[in-house]
Amino acid sequence: MQDLISTIDYLPDSEDSWTFIWGNANYSSKKVYDMAFTTLQVPRTFSILWKSQCTPRVKVFAWLMLVDRLNTRVMLRRRKFNIQSGVACVLCATGSEEDINHLFFSCPFAVRCWQKLQFIWDLTLDIHARILQARGASQITFFVEIFLIAAWEIWKLRNAVIFNGIRPTFYLWTVRFRDQVQLQLLRFNHDRDILVRAWLSSF
Repeated sequence: MQDLISTIDYLPDSEDSWTFIWGNANYSSKKVYDMAFTTLQVPRTFSILWKSQCTPRVKVFAWLMLVDRLNTRVMLRRRKFNIQSGVACVLCATGSEEDINHLFFSCPFAVRCWQKLQFIWDLTLDIHARILQARGASQITFFVEIFLIAAWEIWKLRNAVIFNGIRPTFYLWTVRFRDQVQLQLLRFNHDRDILVRAWLSSF
């Protein structure tokens, strides 16, 4: 350090001043956050999710699904919970482990739900690319809202099977899905409300 200082011809008498990398001495948590994450590539699905017109509860559920933090049976096993009934999916009889991919996309029960909605998933893609691809191929402008509500009702039915011992039926999911769409319509803007009601009448 002394050798480096000796090479400096002029040292001011004033005290040192400290500045942040953004060019001033004013601390800002926003600027620290921006600096830390400015190069981070965030999947576009998150932006689409938060801009949807569903309730915050459904959006948070979907966010947990997208980041693989939903408490599926596989996730509970990963977190060292003792799952006495095992980790098999409760909505089908295939014996497959209940993870995000199976429960919402490849489970025969979920597949039937998506077929009713005419949603086709490319299971070779990761969940973000899968949603974007299906959204691009869909003819409905409110694809995201319908996807979120349908997945939310699959999750709620799964919970009802585990905690209330009900028998999962496609009819029950259909009724709950229709009711949930009607509830969510309260948050939709006028134009989207009209489109969704027209779509739901032919569902």
